[in-house]
Amino acid sequence: MIIINKGQEMTSGKVLSLYMTMPDMIRAGHRMSVEDIECDENGVMGSRDYENGKEHQMVIVSKKSYDIIEEAELVLSQGVLMEDIYVDVDLYHLKPGSIIEIGDILFEVTGPCEDYRYLYAFAPELPDLIRGKRGLFVTPIEYGGMAVGNEVNVIKEA
Repeated sequence: MIIINKGQEMTSGKVLSLYMTMPDMIRAGHRMSVEDIECDENGVMGSRDYENGKEHQMVIVSKKSYDIIEEAELVLSQGVLMEDIYVDVDLYHLKPGSIIEIGDILFEVTGPCEDYRYLYAFAPELPDLIRGKRGLFVTPIEYGGMAVGNEVNVIKEA
């Protein structure tokens, strides 16, 4: 069953920041805050993983995750959750198959991001604090560009 904008949850918001993993020539694995991202069938243009032939999965993290961290009085800089897209709307209720529109890009939710192991290095309680709120894996299904400040709209909930 497909429900369009069922209204129980806020289903639109804004992009607060974007991150890209830079190519090795800059610094291996270096993640940089960017104003906009262009995406095509080969991935995020200019990123380390562009044209690598792998799945072009990205991670959306909601401000809610950092709010939980802040409420626990932990001091962590934004980006530590390895997000590609940081938004002000809580999307964690979305199930795989849901569709999110940001800028010109349509993303399909593929599931929750559940890699918590590296977070122990920041604070031993961090993985349990944000369990289920670590982020969402999404895959672009229609390509184009998006920028900081773009609207985030859930156009289909699975």
